[in-house]
Amino acid sequence: MTRKSLLVLIAVAAVVAGAGILALLQSSEWTTNSKEALAEFEAAMEASQKLYHQEARSHLERALELDPDFIVAKVRMADFCRYEDEDHAVQLMTEAATADLSRLTARERFMLQRAQLLTDLQFEEAQSQMAAYLERYPDDPYVLHIKALGTWQQGELIEAERLNKRLLEISPNWVIAYNQLGYITMMQGRFAEAEEYFTSYRFIAPDQANPHDSLGELFIVLGRYDEARESFEQALIQKPDFVAAFEHLAMVDALREDWDGAALEIERAMQTEGMSDEMANRFRCAVDYWHLATDREWAEIIKLAEGDCPPEKLSDIGVTIHVHHAACRLEEWDTALEIETKVKELIEKSDAKKKSDFRELLLPMAHHMTGVRLSLQGDLEAGIRELELADEHLTYMNAGIGLLKLSNRLAWATVLRKAGHEAESHALIGKVRTVNPEIVQRYEERGMMADGM
Repeated sequence: MTRKSLLVLIAVAAVVAGAGILALLQSSEWTTNSKEALAEFEAAMEASQKLYHQEARSHLERALELDPDFIVAKVRMADFCRYEDEDHAVQLMTEAATADLSRLTARERFMLQRAQLLTDLQFEEAQSQMAAYLERYPDDPYVLHIKALGTWQQGELIEAERLNKRLLEISPNWVIAYNQLGYITMMQGRFAEAEEYFTSYRFIAPDQANPHDSLGELFIVLGRYDEARESFEQALIQKPDFVAAFEHLAMVDALREDWDGAALEIERAMQTEGMSDEMANRFRCAVDYWHLATDREWAEIIKLAEGDCPPEKLSDIGVTIHVHHAACRLEEWDTALEIETKVKELIEKSDAKKKSDFRELLLPMAHHMTGVRLSLQGDLEAGIRELELADEHLTYMNAGIGLLKLSNRLAWATVLRKAGHEAESHALIGKVRTVNPEIVQRYEERGMMADGM
């Protein structure tokens, strides 16, 4: 994935999540001469809000078949095509650029112009465009949501929370705002509030898969694995091919070291249309790495990385960390440093002035790996500083990153203890136990060893 594609996805993904409650959208707000195309577009918007991306794309394809000049459908379709067929995405945007803006609604003009600016990486101009639009239409929930989502992705949590609460004042049934508020409060460790928001989301949209999946992610972070499993199974009752739920079920099994169960979840997912062969291979590799790391089979991890599961192909932060830890444990310091260097190069290529999920995940990843290496090389105090920096940059943004934050804290506690800082180590373990007592129990059962330390 190029940085250009990533940032365009982050920004334009708001169009997917921000479709909103369709009852609020009047047909006159979308410019097409075909009632059938309009119905397909609105169905795509509804599917997008539910995060049913395959269905959304199918509806968009049909909308463009019915009305090849449906500009806003072209903008949305371009976003869906951006990864697998970038040439087609460019073609769609090129065609959309020739549109007569005077015949479009204000919101459609906003969508088209914003997509063009983001495609050209004109981020400041896109921000100015949004500000100007919201000054004129301050209560447009659709665009307000795009702004709220953008501030959340940039780590501006206070502003993101304010905007989402404003959304609920304007449109109390704007369900995606409950989801965002759940993740915002979860990121800050305000877990009781996060549970309230996710529960409200589920109450309002019980027939959708994502509310159950989001609540399950929170339960994983909190170590409430039985409740997590129940929530993910409910997601699959609502939508049997909701792949994220299968991935999270496998995560629950891995946390309990039930590797056969994790493999079974992948096989279950393979029986649905939502799981591609490539995705299944990525999931299998992730579980295999996790299994080997749990058993401290460091040499086998290196073999896996050099064989069927190369980390660079999988683009998985957890996998890369497993390979780095294995190299450190085997004292293959050149390999470990090479991995760290590649991550730091990616950080340098990203724009420090513009926060993004991409950069914000690489920073703690780099600090964590450096901290592990320095600690295993015997420089405990330097390792402690790096692991502390990793913790400062990590949040509970989802189940995977939340577990990484907890694991990093346990690694940090291990090094503190080795360096003679017993009280600090004990206090840190206590903080982890407050969040997830299950993960601390596993840590203690394994002799208070974490991440190969």
